[in-house]
Amino acid sequence: MISAPPHLPRAPADALGPTGEPRLGRYAGPLGRVALSRLAPEGMMASLRHAARVKRWQRVLLALPGHLLFLEILDGGTLAGGSAWIAERASGEVLFDRDATGLAGVNVRVGEQPGAGARASFTAPGVALGLERRADRYRLTADLGDSLQLDVMLDTHDAPEPFALVAGLPEEGVRAVQVTGPLALAGRLQVRGRPVALEGGLAVIEYGAGLFPREVGWRKATAAGRLADGRPIAIHLVDGLPGAGNDDGADDVLLIGVGPVALPPVVIELDPGTTVAPCRFLSPDGSVDLAFQPAAAHRDSRGLMMVTLSTTQLAGELSGTLPGPGGRPLRVSGLACLLEDRTARW
Repeated sequence: MISAPPHLPRAPADALGPTGEPRLGRYAGPLGRVALSRLAPEGMMASLRHAARVKRWQRVLLALPGHLLFLEILDGGTLAGGSAWIAERASGEVLFDRDATGLAGVNVRVGEQPGAGARASFTAPGVALGLERRADRYRLTADLGDSLQLDVMLDTHDAPEPFALVAGLPEEGVRAVQVTGPLALAGRLQVRGRPVALEGGLAVIEYGAGLFPREVGWRKATAAGRLADGRPIAIHLVDGLPGAGNDDGADDVLLIGVGPVALPPVVIELDPGTTVAPCRFLSPDGSVDLAFQPAAAHRDSRGLMMVTLSTTQLAGELSGTLPGPGGRPLRVSGLACLLEDRTARW
């Protein structure tokens, strides 16, 4: 048996302390808020530079019986974005794919609360995306005309406690993350006028906020599904961003049962020259060994003045082994997974 994963302390009510110091660490439970405005320096020009460095987003993965849907609302400090795409899991056919760009403060809103009180929205011509926390449920909506209509409730009642992270970044930056799921869902989804089945599907929500350096890049994987015994699980892995300590796995986490299980650092091996080759997710100690088989791809490049954002996302299935509760190896097979390779110049 491998060593048991570390026990996670309770998440703080605020990612920052009373004097603005980051409360660095990996946590179980929800962050109350991420109030980065308290880090703004004095002076108009310095405050403007600070505002341009602050990024916030809400991202949702819907792992449905026959489909995978991904939705993102991004406030990039100057550049705002909203995206939604859906693919069939069996064939890999992309049924709908839309990216829209706008201005921060005009087209987008992402609040300071990841959980209770959470609100995020993006609006542009022909695009309206929204996520809002209502009691113990999130409401996720998307209105993209006749192409895609979505209105679902994501239930946190029987889900594991969220995973939270507060970590430093280069250039005196800081970031905070909350991953919530797997969440049962109910509602309606129509793609090009045809209903898509939701029964038995699961959702994972990722909230992110931070004071980011000028250039940054990462590889990120989010997966959800069920074990052979029917238990729902979610997995979230990130390669390329620092953690709260020198040796921890940063965002790497398994969400199962009543709460998160911290995972060791993981390297995501991806061939950037192709979107069809299998990928591997490996930890140095061998306890995480997962294989990802892509089936569909989405690419997006956005720019505004000196700001550029380049993203490749792959939808597919994840199988392999990783540490479960108590440290025992856990076998997963056929989880719906979204893998992202993103670089940004903010």
